[in-house]
Amino acid sequence: MGIFSILGLEKPDTLYYPGCMTYFKHKDNYEAYKKIFSKLGIKTVWSENIICCGLPAFEMGYEGEARKLARKKFELLKENGIKRIITNCPGCYKMFKQNYPEFLPDWNIEVADVWKLILEKLLNKPKLIKYKAEEKITYNDSCYLGRYCGIYNDPRKILELIGYSIEEICDSRENSICAGSCGSLVIINPDLADKIARQRLLQAKRTGAKKIIVASMNDYDLLKRNSEGLGIEVLELSSVLAKALNLKFSEEAKEENEEKKVIDIEQDKKREESIEENLK
Repeated sequence: MGIFSILGLEKPDTLYYPGCMTYFKHKDNYEAYKKIFSKLGIKTVWSENIICCGLPAFEMGYEGEARKLARKKFELLKENGIKRIITNCPGCYKMFKQNYPEFLPDWNIEVADVWKLILEKLLNKPKLIKYKAEEKITYNDSCYLGRYCGIYNDPRKILELIGYSIEEICDSRENSICAGSCGSLVIINPDLADKIARQRLLQAKRTGAKKIIVASMNDYDLLKRNSEGLGIEVLELSSVLAKALNLKFSEEAKEENEEKKVIDIEQDKKREESIEENLK
């Protein structure tokens, strides 16, 4: 399979593409999804040479660059015999499903709905669920997943199957308010993205739930870092699903990643201070 690694004994033609946020920043969730797919019998391959789907470039007006990335990715998929893609990233799903067919007239890769696939596996093999949460939570709809792709029910049904009772935010489903991570806003205007995220968290808190679960690593990343002191915990679907399936979700790795982020921020500040000093 060339640069691709195999999950399972057979040679699958389905690629698991985690998206840049999952792969580069949240490795623990990346590993969790691979374990989840293996447990559920979803045979995939994955690549350790991630090429961005091109969504950030496309959203910021660099359509030509986005098209080049799409073509490069498509050629790589064809070379490795990939016929189907699954991804946990709503933005990538939307890009593969809606934009790639527009960019590439010869695009013939099936883009499967991973949330529907997971739900079907859980319904067919309910004994795989070893732990039920028995807890009230709230859920945030990703703009890409909901507004763009019309996927609202399956992530909720997965959560209900593993024991969660969902208390809906006042603005949810088709009327959901953005959490702040879409449209590359985090890159273009991070302060505004943070304000929107905190507003969304306050809406979630008013449901009375102590936890909000998201099916988007980009939403998770933004909401998590804005949740301090608000009294509501932010979780991503893979962590609660891994727990339900009795799979080890590396909290230690997560803590190490958080410590590394703090160190990286401190190093960035020192570099900025050094640059400012040299410019004086």
